Amino acid sequence: MTLRENIIEIISDALTADETILPSDILDANNHIIFAASELASRATDLFVEEDDDFAEQVKAFLDDLPPQLPLASIFPRAVNLAVFLDLANLIDLDDLDNPVPAEINQLNISEVTDLEAFARDDRRVQLYVYERPNHITESFAFLDLTQGSPVTTQTVPRVMTACATLIVGQYVGDMSGRRWIISSMDNEARRRSYVKYHLLLNGHRLTNAVIAPNSTALVGIAETLTTANEYIQFGEPFEILGEINGRTTVLDTIMSSYHVLENYMIRAQIAKVANDNVGALFGIRHFKQMELAVERKELEHLTQLLKTSWDIDIGGLTLAGFVDTKFTGLFQRVDFVEQRFQEFMRRLTVKKRNEVLNINSPVDLRTALPKIIYQVRCSIVHNKETEFHLSNRELLNPVVLMTLTDLCLPCMQRLAFGLPAAPAPNPLRYDRSTLQLY
Repeated sequence: MTLRENIIEIISDALTADETILPSDILDANNHIIFAASELASRATDLFVEEDDDFAEQVKAFLDDLPPQLPLASIFPRAVNLAVFLDLANLIDLDDLDNPVPAEINQLNISEVTDLEAFARDDRRVQLYVYERPNHITESFAFLDLTQGSPVTTQTVPRVMTACATLIVGQYVGDMSGRRWIISSMDNEARRRSYVKYHLLLNGHRLTNAVIAPNSTALVGIAETLTTANEYIQFGEPFEILGEINGRTTVLDTIMSSYHVLENYMIRAQIAKVANDNVGALFGIRHFKQMELAVERKELEHLTQLLKTSWDIDIGGLTLAGFVDTKFTGLFQRVDFVEQRFQEFMRRLTVKKRNEVLNINSPVDLRTALPKIIYQVRCSIVHNKETEFHLSNRELLNPVVLMTLTDLCLPCMQRLAFGLPAAPAPNPLRYDRSTLQLY
């Protein structure tokens, strides 16, 4: 049997009413619908003819317009997947229709997959991905996502595997709508899923969509504190990094760029302290050694010191401590905040040890914890240790994790990153002199 003949047969069977399910009086009252379906079935060859009236769309419209007393599965049970089948059949090259049905189809099976989805670079969901290894059907597969209910379309598809997938969908007896499917030769679910996932990644697809960062209100009031009396020329390099933050759109990317600024500040603050403590003195080897020792500490210690030094600094009309306190309070007062999930997130970040909790009623404890929260979030995104918790876009599907990043971490990081150069003296980032007098 050729592909064309098999496709026509599937359409004809799907549009032939099953008169054994509904009572005869309902069938008699809807004979015109049964006849209309039969007429459509007789025109199945129109699927392969390019005309103004698209046959597939006519069939879909017919099925969509069935009256409530005639549920699709009760009158045309073999048509539950007909719309998807027609979409796939339309992808088959017309020149291939007279080829015989691929013999390899008997090696394939169809299985639902519940924990796999894919997204293209433009954030659109991947509805159909067909991989075909020539002459190796057992290494080929088709991934089908029907969760959106929209027509299945794609640009190019391989010939043999697409034909096989089309026929398998057309012959499947259950309702496939609203679910995801894999057509392959593999029986083991875990192996099948990981094999398809790997191929999707190699083709440039994402397994989760990136989460877009919300518009920030963290910079409110800072612009009004800038004065022409202050010189900002010494912040040329930080300004370039701040520009990178403004170029980021996703939560994770914005956090990383914000951290890069704080990373610059935490080291700069230590060097500035040594330089400013020796204003008026000749700068010698001993002072350079002091700078070296000042930056030798671990990164978390530097970040903690930067925040500790900045707590009482006025940024945009509010101390940093006051701003941070409002962000913690706002987070905890959200109606969808769940403390148990927040505490679990803190433990996964290793901000708190197992069985420990962060006291959300103590502003002092919360401020003390903030540097480690920010640092561990950064480490979890970079994921530079196998044993570390990996913070990916999939983790952001947890609402409490996402709100902790967007309502707390990002605003606090951005407030400090954008606001500290404008802070009045004593500003830990400012050098009190532009040159060093050496001896």
